[in-house]
Amino acid sequence: MKSPERTIVIGGGIAGLLAARRHALAGRQVTLLEADEVTGGAIAAQTVGGIEINTGAEAWSVGNGAVEALVAELGMADRVVSPVTGRGSRLVSAAGVHIAPPGGMFGIPASPLSRQTRQVLGTVGALRAWAERFLPAGFGLREGVTIGDYVRRRMGRRVVDRLVAPLVGGVHSADPYSLELAATLPRLPDAVRETGSLAAAVRLLRPDTTRSSGRGAGTAVRALAPTMADLPRALEAQLRERGAEVLTSTAALSVAREDGGTWQVTASTTDEGSTAVHLEAEHLVLACPPDATATLLKQIAPVLAAAIPSAPAVPVRLVALVIEAPALDAAPSGTGALVAAGTPGVRAKALTHATAKWEHVRRAADGLHVVRLSYGRPGEELPEDDSHGPHGTEGAIVDLALTDASAILGTDLDRTQLRAARVITWQRAMRRPGPGHREALARISELLDEDPRLELVGSWRAGTGIDAIVRADARAAAETASVPPPAESSSAPDPSAPAPSTPPPSPEPEPTPSTDPTQEDRP
Repeated sequence: MKSPERTIVIGGGIAGLLAARRHALAGRQVTLLEADEVTGGAIAAQTVGGIEINTGAEAWSVGNGAVEALVAELGMADRVVSPVTGRGSRLVSAAGVHIAPPGGMFGIPASPLSRQTRQVLGTVGALRAWAERFLPAGFGLREGVTIGDYVRRRMGRRVVDRLVAPLVGGVHSADPYSLELAATLPRLPDAVRETGSLAAAVRLLRPDTTRSSGRGAGTAVRALAPTMADLPRALEAQLRERGAEVLTSTAALSVAREDGGTWQVTASTTDEGSTAVHLEAEHLVLACPPDATATLLKQIAPVLAAAIPSAPAVPVRLVALVIEAPALDAAPSGTGALVAAGTPGVRAKALTHATAKWEHVRRAADGLHVVRLSYGRPGEELPEDDSHGPHGTEGAIVDLALTDASAILGTDLDRTQLRAARVITWQRAMRRPGPGHREALARISELLDEDPRLELVGSWRAGTGIDAIVRADARAAAETASVPPPAESSSAPDPSAPAPSTPPPSPEPEPTPSTDPTQEDRP
C-alpha cells in the first residue's frame, strides 16, 4: 500500500494551522512546526485578575461567512457572540471626543454630511468631503498612490487626520501615507470609477451602510466566548485527531530540496538543551512572516525570495487593566475609542472597553471592568514595559495606561481602583505593505504557479484579519486537491522532526475594513 504524501508546515499561526488542516483533510501526513510554546500566533488569551481575556485578536470581521462556516465545522457555532449593540465607538482628537461615524471604510466616510461625520469634521470639513463627488472619477488615482494621499486629494486633510489616520494607526499600526491604496483596498479604485465618487464607492462596497448607521458600528464583527484563543486550540486538536504532528518550541533553521522534489527541513528545539530535528516531505508550506520566508528560501529559490515584498513590522504594546469603577458601568466611550496622533494628553492609539463591548466578558468580570489600551504608532517608541508586582499593577507603564484611560473614558481612574494589569508586546504581529506590494504579490503568484508543491501563506498575502486568512485558505483548498503526485522517493521522514509549510498562491488581499476601532480583529 502506498504511503500518504507528506506535508511540512512552518509556522503555527492561524494561517499555518488552516493550511495544515487543509492538507490533513486531503489525506496527507502533516507535521507542523512552531517556534513558540503554543500555536495561534496573534490569537491568544491570558488570565488577568481571574478573568480570561483576549491579548491579541479579539474578533473577526463579518464577511462572506467563511469564518462562521469554519467555526461550525469545528463544533463551536453555539459559542459565537456579537458585540453589544447601540453603543458605538469614539474618535478622540484635538477636536474632542466624538462618536465614530458608522458605515465607512478605513475611516473613509460613506455619508460625509451625516450628523456624526459633521461632528468629527466640522461643517467646513464635511462640505469639503461631500464636494468630492464633483471631481472626475479618476482624480487622484495613480500608480502606487497611498491611502493618505488619495483620500486627502479627494476629500481633504481633515478626513485623513480625524477619520482615516486614527483608524489606520490605531487598528493597523500604520501611517495612511505609507499604505498603498491598491494593495490595501484593491476593489476601491474600480468602485470609484464605477460610481463616480469615493463616498459612493464606499456605499457600494459596504451595502449595509444605511442599516448599520442605526445600530452603531460595533455589529459587524463576531467572536468566540470565552476567548478567540479557542479557535487555534480547536484547529490544533483536530490536527492531532487526524494524526498530524504538532511540534511547538521548534524553530526551522533551513530548507533544502532534492532533485526529485522532496523538501528537507532542518530545525531545532528552542527549549533548554536544544535538539536538532530533520524532516522530509513532498509538500512545503511556509506560514512565516515575509522576512523569515525570504530567508528560508534565499538559497533554494533566490528569484522567489527576492520577489517577496518588504512589509516592515510595527511593534505593538497592549496594557490590559482590570478596574473596579462603577462610573464605567454607563460605558462613557461606548465600546472603545481610536485616538488621533498628536491628541493632547493621550499617548495610547486605541482603547477597547471589553466589558462594555462583550456581554460574556461583562459576566465573567462580575462587576469589574476590563479595559485594553494599545501603544505603538509608526515611528514612535513603545513605552517601556516596567510592570511588576504580584498582579502586574506596579510600574510607570501602568500609570500611563491609567492616565490615558481616564482621558479617553472621561472618568478619573487611579491605583485605588486597579485590581490587576498585564502588559503584552507583539513585536511582529502588525505589518504595513508599502508601494508596489500588490505587484509583488502578483509576481509571487506567478512564480508559485510553477511549483505547486510550495505554498506561502499568511496575512502579508491574504490581507489583514482572520476573515481574509480563512477565505484565502478556502480558495487554496481546490488547488491543493488538484496537485499531481510527485516522483517516487525512497526517503522516509524523521518522525521527531518538524517541517516547513508552503501555501498555494493566493489572490490579492481583500481586507475587511471598518470605522470602529474595537471591531477590528488584530491586536
